[in-house]
Amino acid sequence: TVDDGSCDMSSTDVFGCTDSTGYNYNPLATINNGDCVMLHPGEQVHGGIVFYVDETGQHGLVAAIEDLAEYYEWGCYGTSISGADGQFIGTGYQNTLDIVAGCSDTNTAAYNALNSTVGGYTDWHLPSKDELYEMYMTIGNGSPEGDIGGFGNNWYWSSSEYNNYSTWYVGFSDGNA
Repeated sequence: TVDDGSCDMSSTDVFGCTDSTGYNYNPLATINNGDCVMLHPGEQVHGGIVFYVDETGQHGLVAAIEDLAEYYEWGCYGTSISGADGQFIGTGYQNTLDIVAGCSDTNTAAYNALNSTVGGYTDWHLPSKDELYEMYMTIGNGSPEGDIGGFGNNWYWSSSEYNNYSTWYVGFSDGNA
C-alpha cells in the first residue's frame, strides 16, 4: 500500500520458465519464476514411470512400476462390454470402468488394476490400445532408451475390446497388436 521506490516500471524483465527442456518453456522469459514443468517419458513419479505427456506439458499418463501379481482374464469371456471400445490415448480409464461395470467377476485384469495400490497410488487402470502402444514406444522395447519399463517380451492386455471373445493387446517384443 506504500511505494518504497523499489519497483522499476521501465523494466523489460519477463517472468516464466527459462529452461528450454521444460514443457512450458517461454523463450521470452528473462527471469525463471520456478514454474517449469519438467516431466519426461521415463521419469519415475506418482508410483510409476511417465510414458505420455500431452502437448501442454501439464498432463500425462504413468505406467505402474510393477505388474499385477498374477495372471488374470481380461473380463467376462463371451460377454460384450458396452463402452469398452475406446482405443485412443485418454480412453483407458473409462474402458476399465466399463469392463468392471459390465462384468461382475472380480478375478479379471480390469477389476484388479482398478482396485490395486502401487507406490501409494490407487488410480490405476488398464491402458487403452493406443496408450499401451505408447508405453511400448516410450518406455518399452520400442523406446530409443530400451525397455526401461521392464516389460520384457510379454504380451499385455489393453482395455480396448475387439469383440465379445477377444480384446486388443500389444506384444512388447515387437509392438504388434
